[in-house]
Amino acid sequence: MTTEQKDVDTTLDPLFIQKSEEAYRNPTEVQMSQIVLPCHANHCGELSAGQLLKWMDSTACLSAERHAGCSCITASVDDINFEHTIGVGKVVNIIAKVNRAFTSSMEVGILVTCEDLYTDRQWKVCHAFATFVARRTEAGKVQLKQVIPHTQMEQMEYSLAAERRRMRLIHAEIITDLLSSSTAQLGECQEYQDAVPAERTRVESVELVLPPHANHQVSTFGGQIMAWMENVATIAACVTGILSSLP
Repeated sequence: MTTEQKDVDTTLDPLFIQKSEEAYRNPTEVQMSQIVLPCHANHCGELSAGQLLKWMDSTACLSAERHAGCSCITASVDDINFEHTIGVGKVVNIIAKVNRAFTSSMEVGILVTCEDLYTDRQWKVCHAFATFVARRTEAGKVQLKQVIPHTQMEQMEYSLAAERRRMRLIHAEIITDLLSSSTAQLGECQEYQDAVPAERTRVESVELVLPPHANHQVSTFGGQIMAWMENVATIAACVTGILSSLP
């Protein structure tokens, strides 16, 4: 299969295998497709990263809730590297599935691809791993059922999920120790010619949570918060660029 025909080989998709001559589909899998409209674009005319994060979070949340059987909230999202930008008119396909469940938390794998309907090309945009926590019910803390991997790829993701969880906990402990350590010393900042003071790039935003910002649980959600964060970060980056170009 050539790059011109299709950049994503669906036969290698770990979410599907042949089982008893029928297509196997992971029971926690959720798929979402969205066409990029002008209202989803940023000032560059490309899909806003914040909008994409909202779609990713919503899809992953539905996958988590499908497995948990109750409402879930976003606890964290690992680093995401966007490999391509997405233009208006393209279709965004998002697939999410639970890789492994622990006591009340679970890891959800997210794959994002972009599709050009007119050329039948499809390419990977990014993948991510999000941690969701099942909300307490009237009966108390939720005890999640275990995920049973059916494919070699699912078995690998099942094993790696435990290691990724361990690394997340270690990383959180390291950051906490660095921030709370009384012996931590701030290094001297090296001065650069034509440097922009950090304070001049400071951007603040105050948002009123309105119904369009809520999810199906009638509250704001991780994806919306990430979208607001991305918007402020983009403005700060643009301000830095403008100030750097001034004489």
